[in-house]
Amino acid sequence: MHLSADPGVPGLFRLETGAFVTACALAADGGATAFSLGDGRVLLCDVQTKTVTATMPHQGAALCLTALGPAFLSGGDDGRIVLTLASGEGHELYRRKGKWIEHLAVAREGRFAAAMGRDILAFEPGLSDDGAPTTPVTLGPLPGAAGGLTVAAGGRMLVTAHTGGLTLFDVPPSSSAGQRVEAPGGHLALAASPDGRFVAAATPDKAVRVFDLQEQEGYLLEGYPTRVECLAFDHSGRFLLTGGEQAVVLWDLMAPPEERGKAVAFGAFEHGFLRVVAPHPGLPLLAAGFDGGVVFLGDAARRTAQPLFTMPGDKVSCLAWSPDGRFLAGGSDAGAVFLLDLIALAKA
Repeated sequence: MHLSADPGVPGLFRLETGAFVTACALAADGGATAFSLGDGRVLLCDVQTKTVTATMPHQGAALCLTALGPAFLSGGDDGRIVLTLASGEGHELYRRKGKWIEHLAVAREGRFAAAMGRDILAFEPGLSDDGAPTTPVTLGPLPGAAGGLTVAAGGRMLVTAHTGGLTLFDVPPSSSAGQRVEAPGGHLALAASPDGRFVAAATPDKAVRVFDLQEQEGYLLEGYPTRVECLAFDHSGRFLLTGGEQAVVLWDLMAPPEERGKAVAFGAFEHGFLRVVAPHPGLPLLAAGFDGGVVFLGDAARRTAQPLFTMPGDKVSCLAWSPDGRFLAGGSDAGAVFLLDLIALAKA
């Protein structure tokens, strides 16, 4: 099985998988891409040859996926966390029958964490002396189920969102309770600035709550016509990009207090809402996925974005850049996946 070149877009390669694409990720060395699917499969793609290998780490849906060095971690509704190597070899790291693993986050030095309802599982790197996976430390319980999980401050801080605010944990954790940051209401999709100063969480009532951990204050960003499903910080940590609109919405969190509630919207799309946004890791570029499977490529500095191509499906479900920023991967709810070589596109 291979990704096939798209004759209409230089550097674009596609494949139809037949199942909802829940997440995608690119390995730290940029050599492989992975796609997790709603039928339990994880597809591994060699970036150079475009050869695709199918694995079946989950009996049910693979709910989340992230890169761990040259390998990939996935969590599923079967309560399993599986490490899949680029070769396709899989290692079960955790199993809890009757639970869902909904969020994964990789921290520094190979440590990672997983959200399982109101509990956060913190894993140390490597295996135990007898070759078995290490037993995770259980953090929490949280006031409610984790709505999001991410790392910040160079992987030294773990952040989770839930009803009533945030909980912050050191990496490795110094306390199972963590540090609570109180805020009313529910908190869903989550993002943290690279330096750990800002954390942003979508709320159920069409708003985004920003936590300024340095100044110890929080405030709402409002005015969205629908609930925000995606948010991400650019590589500088100054600008927050969100969905919730028929365009990309940008907020300058370093603006003076009287200006920071004014958003800039660009890349307007009249046929649907933004479902996923992925800022480039080192440049002011971004990828944006809309309803109808439309993928935009944009420039956050110039506040412009244009449609690049369309995938089959009702919406783009995931987007991810390689760490060096050369490759963009993504998928749709109809099972379409793609890999885009930005250098090949730029040279065309």
